[in-house]
Amino acid sequence: MVPVARRLLLRNRGGLIVTVAGVAATVSLLLFLFAVHAGVKDGSTRYVRTAGVDVWIAQKGSDNILKSSSFVPASLAERVARIDGVAQASPLLRVITKAEVRGRLTSTLFLFAFDPKTRLGAPAGSVALQPGEIILDESFARKYDLSLGDTISIQRRAFRVAGLSEGTNALVSQFGFVRFEDGAAILGLRDTASFIVVRATDVGKIREALPDLAVHAQRDFVRYHEEEMESGVLPVFAAAAMFAAAVGGLIVALMLYSSALERRDDYATLKALGAGQRYLLRLVVGQALLVTIAGCVAGALLTAAITPLLLRVVPALALRYEPSLLLVFPAALAIGALSAAAPLRVLRQIYPGEVFRA
Repeated sequence: MVPVARRLLLRNRGGLIVTVAGVAATVSLLLFLFAVHAGVKDGSTRYVRTAGVDVWIAQKGSDNILKSSSFVPASLAERVARIDGVAQASPLLRVITKAEVRGRLTSTLFLFAFDPKTRLGAPAGSVALQPGEIILDESFARKYDLSLGDTISIQRRAFRVAGLSEGTNALVSQFGFVRFEDGAAILGLRDTASFIVVRATDVGKIREALPDLAVHAQRDFVRYHEEEMESGVLPVFAAAAMFAAAVGGLIVALMLYSSALERRDDYATLKALGAGQRYLLRLVVGQALLVTIAGCVAGALLTAAITPLLLRVVPALALRYEPSLLLVFPAALAIGALSAAAPLRVLRQIYPGEVFRA
């Protein structure tokens, strides 16, 4: 019985190879979509998580740096600094603009201008900036082939690229950082800030002192960004991943169903030799798991090989491969096993006597 089962698999090598390729493509697509999901989520929150800020002060109704507007007096920082428990307070200005590189306008840039004295709001691990210098997101720099020392123009003002930042790519836009006075000159308003960023131990006292403003603790501000992204672009990637998983399961199910139809005589032979329905079910499930495992391995290798190429072709991609992505593989195995249900009806309708047909 075992040699017949082995022959059944060997005779279907062409179909197995095609199915393995389909599963590999599906797994690779799943890894890519979940990596984009994680990359966008990280890129939209890492800056606020690592900027060294404990409290963000903004206009009422403003709770994130991506999709809400806020305007407060920059001089408010001096008042906040006098509140008990406040160690430092500085203005932070956000300007949504475009840069000019070699005579060509770039995509939208979220430009943050921070106080160079306190460095509150500066990207983690960044260099100290001199007037007329800028820190650019590394993916933005790759996209426009910029290196340290190159010059770009923003609102007809020249800026020298002095540093590159990581984790400042929200996919829809990348971040840049300049000194506060340079940002104010670009905006054309001297005493205007988007946020007052604070290092403090007591958020409650700040809220009491500023009842007409929104005062956000760091953990809440990060959560608001995550919620903003979860209600926007992130569900699109999650839905696409679910669709890809369904397509992968359909590929395996169709392969098994086709195999059952094409190898009807082999299954009849197995039944004539005494194979029961459970044995045939184990055979089909084993075949499904075999192609799924092979497809998972091939998909992982394909993802590792194609990722550097994707980042080179599309530098603005925000990809982050986290350990949680390993859950894709047991999920793929579960889908492969469930897809074995497709040929069950065919197996039940096969009779041992069919092996004696002319």
